[in-house]
Amino acid sequence: MDELIRKALFKPYRSLNKQSYGNQHNWLQECQRVIILHEGLSPTLAYFEQAITSKFPDTEYRLQDTTSISNMVISEGDAIVIIRFLSPSWQQRIEQDIDKISRVIYFMDDDLLDPPVLVALPKPYRKKILRRSAAQHQWITQYCDEIWVSTIYLAKKYAHLSPDVVEAKPSSLLLESMQPVKIAYHGSSSHREEKYWLRQVVEGVLQRCPSATFEIFGEHEIYKHYRDLPRVTVLHPMSWDNYLAYTRIQRIDIGLAPLLDSAFNAARGPVKYYDFVRMGAVGIYSNCAPYNKLIEQNVNGLLLENDSNLWVKALEVLVEFPDKRIELSSNARRHAYSLIE
Repeated sequence: MDELIRKALFKPYRSLNKQSYGNQHNWLQECQRVIILHEGLSPTLAYFEQAITSKFPDTEYRLQDTTSISNMVISEGDAIVIIRFLSPSWQQRIEQDIDKISRVIYFMDDDLLDPPVLVALPKPYRKKILRRSAAQHQWITQYCDEIWVSTIYLAKKYAHLSPDVVEAKPSSLLLESMQPVKIAYHGSSSHREEKYWLRQVVEGVLQRCPSATFEIFGEHEIYKHYRDLPRVTVLHPMSWDNYLAYTRIQRIDIGLAPLLDSAFNAARGPVKYYDFVRMGAVGIYSNCAPYNKLIEQNVNGLLLENDSNLWVKALEVLVEFPDKRIELSSNARRHAYSLIE
């Protein structure tokens, strides 16, 4: 029923109440600043920011994340570009200053104005789009001067609104690749506390080292704990045979083996050392049994006290100096093979 109500709120976009023609040149001359309203980092912003700003040559522009609190002041002559969605609270903010604004432009890179096209989408995603689109449907009609779209298809479909086509224009940074340094923690569910303890370490390293990535095994609880961090992959736990097959073909650069003080951890074995050797990684280990009997400091691995700052600093060095990683991991491999000869 909720979905039916939202669909009923959509009436075909026949016109924009504020839309006018023939005065494009004048308002661009008067525009002092462009404010691009967006919701966090997204592919839309990444691929269309440069294309949108190029429509305003020699004009200052500001990106404003509408998901964060802001004391932004709208000044006389500002133009507003709305990317995809605008929350009711931000709708009200624009309404309050509408007389100052030279232009309000709505940009979409999906067909967000026509409920029937959403039918084939997964239900949760469809409901989300309907809910958000319905909340701004009438507002767009009332307050937007123009609609910009990302494709010729959308331009033809909404030709009666005289939309401009703004095609994707990625910056050179989006085309550049980076050789990642893969850090991993492969603890089982019995290492719940270590997975929570590592959050601060991982966050610190990701902030300092743009090439660092992190991989961890965990259930949904762990996924939620790490999902806001960039460049983090949370894998579902595996059976031993699947894990062995996975780690035989996967390579990591740095393996983490923290052990917090507990009665259960006191009986642990040094299996992570051999897992890291199999994956070609250098290991960082808590300075306690069983690892302090196996690791020669700075020769076949690193032993550290359970101080998150120490782990961040050590990881930063290993990320930035690949020769050091190779030296330690090679030593670890030779040492591991020497134990089975």
